[in-house]
Amino acid sequence: MQSDWSPLEAAERKMSLVMHLAGLVPSLFFCIYHISYGELWFGLTVVPCASMLLVSLYFICTDQNDQRYKLFDRLFLMLACVPVLAAMLDHDLHGEYFVQALILACFLNLPTMLAERFVMAVTLIAVGIGFWRFGDQEGLRFAIGLIALHIFAWGVARIVVQQNNELHELAFRDSLTKAYNRRALFDELFKAQKHYQRSRQTATIIMLDLDNFKQVNDQYGHPVGDEVLCWFVQKLQHDTRANDRVFRYGGEEFLILLGGTSMEQAYSVSEKLRHSIANDESTPHGSFITFSAGLAEIKPGEDIDTWITRADNGLYHAKHAGRNQTWLAPSTPAGFDI
Repeated sequence: MQSDWSPLEAAERKMSLVMHLAGLVPSLFFCIYHISYGELWFGLTVVPCASMLLVSLYFICTDQNDQRYKLFDRLFLMLACVPVLAAMLDHDLHGEYFVQALILACFLNLPTMLAERFVMAVTLIAVGIGFWRFGDQEGLRFAIGLIALHIFAWGVARIVVQQNNELHELAFRDSLTKAYNRRALFDELFKAQKHYQRSRQTATIIMLDLDNFKQVNDQYGHPVGDEVLCWFVQKLQHDTRANDRVFRYGGEEFLILLGGTSMEQAYSVSEKLRHSIANDESTPHGSFITFSAGLAEIKPGEDIDTWITRADNGLYHAKHAGRNQTWLAPSTPAGFDI
């Protein structure tokens, strides 16, 4: 199957696929087994769980560009508490064997706040059933074990979320400037491209390059040059919208992705940034900083590399026209005179 998923989305779907297959096998087994052997009520409680997994697998295995499979993952976990807790009420079904797996799966797959509330409710209900089923002594042992697992799973989930956030920062942020890096760039451009194909919401990129940056390094040294780059990124992030993305493309070259922004609007943004930076007196060591920029608005049927190349061509023309200015991509249709 040919997939248009981004590398990040493909990795998430592959991991989800493995987890769903692990859940689908017991779900289908218990559904078929208990319906076949006369325990219709229990088999029917498992049917919605298996159905959610099947629907989720469908979205994972197709080229849908949304993330609806995550919704059905969560519905599966929340629905699974019904047969698990119901099985605890029946001496022959031994639902207590599956409570631990459900708790761990919820903490690892549900959003943190939802998992904390939902699992707390499941744990309290399971502990109550445990005392009713096993009596005081065995019920207490079961409760202590379940609470210990609850605390352990909660701690593991917290650590996993924190580490995932840290790894995401390391993987998608430039280590010096803290701007997004090229790895993040192509993922974001891919999303903008797919969003444009679905809803025709346009997007424009601004390719920027600091003018005469080599002179800064030669005059003040590379540590000051690094300060200038960090200062420049902070200015860009401060003077753009919260949902705009600033990327370090390489060296002193940067790219800004403006979602829902036309060429005309992006030109206005670029010019405001250019004037703001050129007139800012807070630059490291009083350096005079300007940049040149090229703009390119997304086009129907255009791949990401071509989109970037058009913006880079605009930047090339801005540089050769004298620097410290904004140019449109040469392939932009006539009619918009800057």
